[in-house]
Amino acid sequence: MNTKNANGGLLQRTLSKAFPTERTAIVAELLLLTLLGAFAIILRTKLRVPVNMPGHHGVEVMALLIIGRYVSGISVASSISGLAAALIMFFPFMGIKDPYLPVIYLIMGISIDLLYFAFKDYRKYLALFALVGGIAYMMIPLSRLVIFGFTGFPYESFYKFGFFLPFITHFVFGVAGAVLGAGLIYSLNRLKK
Repeated sequence: MNTKNANGGLLQRTLSKAFPTERTAIVAELLLLTLLGAFAIILRTKLRVPVNMPGHHGVEVMALLIIGRYVSGISVASSISGLAAALIMFFPFMGIKDPYLPVIYLIMGISIDLLYFAFKDYRKYLALFALVGGIAYMMIPLSRLVIFGFTGFPYESFYKFGFFLPFITHFVFGVAGAVLGAGLIYSLNRLKK
């Protein structure tokens, strides 16, 4: 059916009305964030690295979450990845023994988003990128300390390493993951130019 304008001429159809590209882009972005969160947990549970330090999976987890936060225009991007990570933990084959870990990962995703808005210029400075990653990944021992205080849930890392060392190692590994994620982003951006 042809549509006419006020002058009697035919209106030209645009491609954007035929294909809702904006919706498609948002769906693709949501899918990417979901996959990054799920992949972060799969790596965390299935990748066996013989490092006897709490928080050593912060490298791969924070790299993926920071990449998602950086590339996404959605204001709650890391929360979406954190939710995806939390949901995949409920599958029995994941072997998650900590019943509070899904909530902790959701808190971590929310923390990244909050820090993202607190440090708006962190995209420009690697030190701020690193700080965001370190603080966000440090939410794991902080949440565990609160859970331990209220429920007495036995966290092995506290019994093995005390209460102080897990905070330091989670921060350091979170920083390393954020720097890795930022480095990958900066490298890809340079290749595009």
